[in-house]
Amino acid sequence: MNKFTIVHLSDPQLSAANGPQYNQQLPPAAKLQRIFDDIMAHDLQPDLIVISGDLLTAGTSRDYAKLRDYLATQSDRLQAPIQVILGDQDDREAFNLGYLGEPHQPYYAYKQVYQNMDFYFLDSKWEPNKEAGWLDREQLDWLNKNLHLAPRRRAFLFLHHPLDAPALRGMRYALLQNNRELLAILHGHNIGGIFAGHLHFGANYLVDTTIPVTTVASASTYIDCQDPHHHEVHDATSYNVITIQRGMASITNHPLYLGQSVIDTIDITNTGFAKHRPRLTNPRRAGNGLPLI
Repeated sequence: MNKFTIVHLSDPQLSAANGPQYNQQLPPAAKLQRIFDDIMAHDLQPDLIVISGDLLTAGTSRDYAKLRDYLATQSDRLQAPIQVILGDQDDREAFNLGYLGEPHQPYYAYKQVYQNMDFYFLDSKWEPNKEAGWLDREQLDWLNKNLHLAPRRRAFLFLHHPLDAPALRGMRYALLQNNRELLAILHGHNIGGIFAGHLHFGANYLVDTTIPVTTVASASTYIDCQDPHHHEVHDATSYNVITIQRGMASITNHPLYLGQSVIDTIDITNTGFAKHRPRLTNPRRAGNGLPLI
């Protein structure tokens, strides 16, 4: 199998006109452009670029349409497809209408095949105003079905919200809430890795004893979460390069900037899992509204 290179970035949080503004050295759009310029300057020649959620903050359908056109330009420039998924700060309806041109999609999950490898892009956005992640029963069923259709092919998953781990115990309020259901589906399959964002800092760990999980630091800010109840936000820009060869993935971090001053603080009261979660019974009709690409 030939070497396959993926540029993974997350949480660009491009600011709409009415969105919140940090006191950043560079606006989020300039930071995102800096990443694309760095990819070009170092001749990384990625086969795929993935932006794993929190594309826009307070974005409208017009903002998502502009983002789609911008990413198409960058894709042509870098000669690599750019895949996106949704994060908690994204507006689903605005994304559906402006980016997809398909309103009223319940979620945006899809599969791509590259070099006999399956790549799954999952939609872990829960409800509006919820930071935590959730995978709908219908989406889990779709994933389960597709994994069984190609049991021997190496599979890699991208989603916005990371899975639980001992080192992230103080972050459970922000993680994927139905970890067990996802791991039950992945168990026994040929999973090469899970890649996420959301935390605004990098992390590497194993789930289900064998599946590696990597979270990429943010394209827009770094959040210091050492104090689980008081987080400090710094100006930052970073991305990862994932190199897959013979089904094995290795990851290198490419930090471009880290500001020393604190530009915002976030106070957290309850660090545990969400108390009120939807039930996974009574799934909707399979395939309803799910775009398969």
